[in-house]
Amino acid sequence: MKQNQIVEASLQCFKPNELIFASKLFSEKLEDEVSEAAYYKTLERMCKSGKLVKAAKGTYYIPKASRFGTIPLSEEEIISAFTKAESGTIVGYSLYNQLGITTQISKATEVLSSALDSQTKTIRNVVVHYLPLRYTEAVKQTVQALDVLQNLEDIQEINYRALVSYTKSIADNYDQSVFEEVIVKRKYPKATIAFLQSILDYYGKENQLNKYLSSLSTYKYPRMEELLAATQHPDKSAI
Repeated sequence: MKQNQIVEASLQCFKPNELIFASKLFSEKLEDEVSEAAYYKTLERMCKSGKLVKAAKGTYYIPKASRFGTIPLSEEEIISAFTKAESGTIVGYSLYNQLGITTQISKATEVLSSALDSQTKTIRNVVVHYLPLRYTEAVKQTVQALDVLQNLEDIQEINYRALVSYTKSIADNYDQSVFEEVIVKRKYPKATIAFLQSILDYYGKENQLNKYLSSLSTYKYPRMEELLAATQHPDKSAI
């Protein structure tokens, strides 16, 4: 079998509109059978013929056809490719909106994922950042909580009642070992960690976050009392 035929045969296991990560496919299945040059040349020819579509650098998909023409790759399909099988989670405004913390939306959906062959990849309106974690439910909850706390002051039109309810969920789901698993892979500002500690302390949740903070420093972050007071003023736009 010729090298281009081997490459084309390897793509038959992918469904239409399923993202194909070229470097991953090559290293895991093809590097012993075809040359890298022949591999990428075949992908290029397939794109020119319409058998394949380039979604972003190093990322392709087989177009899905219908009787009305080609069905474009959807945002949901892109997000799923980077979050399925415990490979990632959404963050940013899509998350804040999902949690009910704001009704504001963003043009772009942000995702943190381990299923990536570069530090950042943008496909249509989805921006994916590389963060190598196994995204169990506990890890996702921790990453999402830290993202909310880190960016809270920049979130527009906050629903403070939903936010306070979410802080209770953060405390209920907190796991010190999971936090430490996340913090090893991604650095967060000390003010964010201090904010998390204040929430845990408020709800009486045991934690060991002191070791990440300095007793000689004063960190700026919203206090729980301020958040609770803001629930009495629905039109309040800032803490």
